Amino acid sequence: MEENMKTHAKNIFFTIFLCVSFIFTSCEGGIDIEIGNWSDDYREATYYLCNRVWTDEWYDNHDTYCYQELYFYSNNTGVDYLYTEDRFGNIQESTYHFTWDWWDSFYTSIQLDYGDSFAYMENIRMNRNHLDCILNGYPVSFIGR
Repeated sequence: MEENMKTHAKNIFFTIFLCVSFIFTSCEGGIDIEIGNWSDDYREATYYLCNRVWTDEWYDNHDTYCYQELYFYSNNTGVDYLYTEDRFGNIQESTYHFTWDWWDSFYTSIQLDYGDSFAYMENIRMNRNHLDCILNGYPVSFIGR
């Protein structure tokens, strides 16, 4: 009788172990845990990022006026709108969709996945309705609207 109880306890332990292992593994067989997700810092940084339209405007080396809007949504999708007008008055508008995620656990870097290419926003500082960062190696300053 005592032997059956030990076997039964081992079976229960093994079943619980399998259930816990199944919960924490993804279909690819690895552990799929994101650092810091749903922490207070994550929620605050994501809320600040997603509750504004981030705009920037500049002139490039060919005297073309450029205007950009970045929309970040809390479901980790976004829209990148770009308007350009050259010195001859030719206008071009483009809209790109992307997915995004915080690239580090300090919420100072973001990876933007456009499907066929990636962009990186690094050294992000967000305060007073400004988002300053290095975007693909270039310093950029966005204003929140």
